[in-house]
Amino acid sequence: MTARSPLAALARLAAAVAPLALAAGSAQAVNWTGYFRAGPGLTSTDNAARACYGLGGGSAGMKYRLGNECDFYGEFQLAQGFHKDGIDYQVALMTSHYTGATDTDGEGLSIAQLWAEAKGFDIAPDATFWIGKERGRRGDVHIVDTFFVEMVGVGAGFKNQPLGAGKLGVAFYKTDADAAKPGNRVNVEYLGLPTGTDGALNIFATATKGDFTGGKSGFGLTLRHDQGKLFGTGLSNTLFVQYAQGSTALNANFGDLTAGSSAKSWRIVESINGQSGALGGQAMLLLASEKNAAGVQTDSASVGGRISYAFTRNFKLVTEAGYSQFKPEGGATAKLTKLTIAPTLSVGPDFWTRPEFRLYVTTAKWNDAAGNVTGQAAFADKTSGTSYGAQVEWWF
Repeated sequence: MTARSPLAALARLAAAVAPLALAAGSAQAVNWTGYFRAGPGLTSTDNAARACYGLGGGSAGMKYRLGNECDFYGEFQLAQGFHKDGIDYQVALMTSHYTGATDTDGEGLSIAQLWAEAKGFDIAPDATFWIGKERGRRGDVHIVDTFFVEMVGVGAGFKNQPLGAGKLGVAFYKTDADAAKPGNRVNVEYLGLPTGTDGALNIFATATKGDFTGGKSGFGLTLRHDQGKLFGTGLSNTLFVQYAQGSTALNANFGDLTAGSSAKSWRIVESINGQSGALGGQAMLLLASEKNAAGVQTDSASVGGRISYAFTRNFKLVTEAGYSQFKPEGGATAKLTKLTIAPTLSVGPDFWTRPEFRLYVTTAKWNDAAGNVTGQAAFADKTSGTSYGAQVEWWF
C-alpha cells in the first residue's frame, strides 16, 4: 500500500479522529450503519461480459434495478454521539466504494460524508445545526435507485426547527470540484406539514449560482406529498412534483452552472408501496420534460413495479417489470422494456426485509433509437439481451 492510496488516507483520518473522541465528554456507543450490493453475472450473448440495460439521455429514474446492476457498491458509516450540559452532538464518517463492474480493485474508495451536528443550544434548543460534507434530506424510489430529492454536498445549516405546523431547515452549499467553475447553492426545506390523516406535505426550494464569469443563476421547487394508509388500506403513497430552471437541477442540487433561464424542466413521480400478508411491492410512474441550455427539449416517461411474494418465512419470489422511453426534440423515441424474475432467500418475508440473497434472470428489449443500452461492443447491433446472475443486497 502506498502512502497516497485511499486506504492509507482513511487510516490517517481515523488516527486523527480517535484522540478527539477520547477527549470528548459523555460519549455514547458508536453507531455503525451501511448498505452494499454485489454479485456475479453473465449474459447469453457471445463475447460479452455481464450486461445491464438502461436508457441514457432521458430523465433520471428510468432504470429498473432488480437483476440489472452490474456494479459493486457499498457505503458504511460510523457515527458517535455525545452529551454535555444539555447539548447532544455527534460526528459521522461515511466511506463508500463504487466499481462499475463485478470485481473491485480498491480504486473507487472515497469519503461520502464527514460532518458534525449538535442540538440543544440555548438560542434555538429544538434546531439541529450541522457543518461538513453530508447527504441532507433525500427522497428516493427504491426500485429505480434514484433520489429525486438529493441535497448533498459540502455545506452548513440547520434543520428541524419547529415553525407553525412543520419544521424548517436552511443550508448553504459550495462546490469547487471544478476550480474554474465554482458554485453556490441555498436549500430551504419545510417538512411535515399535515394534510389530513396520515398525510404530510414537504416543500424543498433551491437557488443556485455559478460563481464565475459566464456562471448562471437558477431556481427549483419540489413538492413531495407522503400519504400513509392510502384509501384506508395498507398502501402508502409518495408524490413528487418538481420544477427547475437555469443552473438548478430537478433534484434540488446543482445543475449545469452555465445554463441560463431558458433551461427549464419539470417532473412528476408517483410511487406506491404496500405489504398485505405474503404479498408486497412498489410501483412507479414518471413523467418528465427537460430543456437544456441549448434549448433542446427531451420528454420522458416510465412505468414499472416490483412484486415480492413470500412462500415461506425465508423464501420469496421477486419479479420486476419496467417500461421507459424518451424522445428528444426532432428525434425518434427511444424505448426499453425490462423483466426480471428472482428467487430470493431473506431473513424475513416482507418486501423491505434485508439482507436478500438472489438468483435472477433478466431479459430486455429495446428499439434502434435507444442505441446500445448496455455500452458493450458485443451488443452494438442488437436490440435484446438476457442476463443471469446472483446478488446480495444488504442494509443495516
